Amino acid sequence: MLTLMWLIAVGSQPVLSAPSCSGLAAQYRSGQTFLAWSESPGLTGVCFQVRLSPEPITAANWAASTVVGDQIGPASATDWWLNPETYGKPIEPGPDGRKVLPEPQGWLLEEGGVRLNPGGGLFVHTVTAETTGPRYFAVRGLNIESGAWLDEPVLGVNSLAEPVGQSVAPVEPIWQGEPGARPDLSAGEGLPLDLVLHAKTGRGGMEWLVFGSADLGWRDGLPFKFGAQVRGGSVVLAPTDRTWIGRPLLEDRDECQRLTPAIHTFWFGYNDRIFDPAQMPAGRVVNFTERRMLWLLEWTQRTFGADPNRVYCTGSSMGGCGTMSFAFRHPELFAACSANVPIVAYDKGPGGDSEFRVAAYTGGLDAACEDGTVRQRLDSTRFVSAAGTDLPFLVLAVGRNDTSIPWWKNPDFLRALDARRQGFLAAWNEGAHGEVEAQLPPDVRERMSLAWLHRFARNRSYLAFSSSSADDDPGNGDKTDGDPVGFMNRGLDFEVLTDEPDRYEARVYWYLDPAQLPVTVDVTPRRVQGMRWRPGETLTAVITGLETVQRDVTVDGLGLATITAVELRSSEGVRVELRKRL
Repeated sequence: MLTLMWLIAVGSQPVLSAPSCSGLAAQYRSGQTFLAWSESPGLTGVCFQVRLSPEPITAANWAASTVVGDQIGPASATDWWLNPETYGKPIEPGPDGRKVLPEPQGWLLEEGGVRLNPGGGLFVHTVTAETTGPRYFAVRGLNIESGAWLDEPVLGVNSLAEPVGQSVAPVEPIWQGEPGARPDLSAGEGLPLDLVLHAKTGRGGMEWLVFGSADLGWRDGLPFKFGAQVRGGSVVLAPTDRTWIGRPLLEDRDECQRLTPAIHTFWFGYNDRIFDPAQMPAGRVVNFTERRMLWLLEWTQRTFGADPNRVYCTGSSMGGCGTMSFAFRHPELFAACSANVPIVAYDKGPGGDSEFRVAAYTGGLDAACEDGTVRQRLDSTRFVSAAGTDLPFLVLAVGRNDTSIPWWKNPDFLRALDARRQGFLAAWNEGAHGEVEAQLPPDVRERMSLAWLHRFARNRSYLAFSSSSADDDPGNGDKTDGDPVGFMNRGLDFEVLTDEPDRYEARVYWYLDPAQLPVTVDVTPRRVQGMRWRPGETLTAVITGLETVQRDVTVDGLGLATITAVELRSSEGVRVELRKRL
């Protein structure tokens, strides 16, 4: 079996003038085959293709071999994540007008190992049922403009003379730090799992490296990094939203997308032919980034042993957008979410333009994707209006003077949450994009924190509030209409007391100034665990406060039992009870 020495050997071979690549070496581990090679210097206008076969690959059988890697640019052994411009942060020119870029470093492919030669090539193949067993690989350079091959496959040079034994197995991330600093994975057993999504020019953790399968990107073997550790009583998962596309995205209005051949995706996905703008019209939009996050959540859950019922997500700006378009749409995974200044529905119109955030790498809001069009898929109002299940509890803050993420789509979203009786707390103010959170009152800031969200769990009931008489008016979407500073469901809280097959009981109370009372609100139990009812069934509701009121509640077509017009006259609140009728 090949060992770490193959990495050192490939990195130390003399560069050959011909063929375009040489010294091809391979190593299999954890469901993946790592291929590395040396490249001739000064290659431009060239890409590499990797092929696989059960037989040694020569010129005679090249055409019959299977393409597993394509559009691989020169120096693919370079760890481009280490370049600050990858994250949209330009390096300022020096006195001579030139940028001093960081010294390139190769990939670190083994914990505590030696980095690859950054001037060489790397491709990582994730083994599938079709490619399992002994397999040979070969790499050839291609002139992009003419389409002509630069060389022939030669055994022992750019074509393996010995097969690689490979099989399907779980892919394992590679620890990038010092071996002694690797997290104690057992420390996460039973803890909550917090997914933290960064804003546009930020990044997540860099401690782990994974090369994704063909399902997770526009080609097999695309790398992504992330952080995963136990911190503050939680397992914290911090991914990084960047994808290598082999070219700067020059057609994007966003300047940070034009700095390097690595783009952000607003935590969604992109056109599967993003590598070539001429081919993008024939491509399709795939939620590759969301798939990556699902893979990361599964790995983190399995590896750290976190509590699957206590998974949470938080993010601001682009991170808030990802919270809405990803985590909020996965009630089977997430218990609660917090989103600061997110886009809730992408559009371009009189209230502003959020379409440009995704247009360049998707092909526009009307491009087809896996769930209708991009416009439909990223429309949280549409999603809420159609949802027939308990969504993650949501805490949301937005700004009416936010020119980066326009206000105009928020009122309809807030009204949809209220009409569908989903659990949420919303706040808005007149802050600009970076000012909204600082202008929130302390109680709302507290409720946006992960520490507060941890009270929710997928296997624990909670109360959703709607039609509160204390709600402010978000207006019609024009920032001059409605209340300039406002809240929905602020001041209301609950405590579930009983959740049994024949009885459900909770306390509803008011935590703000009692001078604002009385307040009336509709109360809907969500994620009920013990008591079960069916649409059309009549339940008995008992409301106990300064006096006791009893009434009938009919379960609606969505299976929701809502106790309407519950009145709070004191901070202590009232007890609400639902009973099965005999």
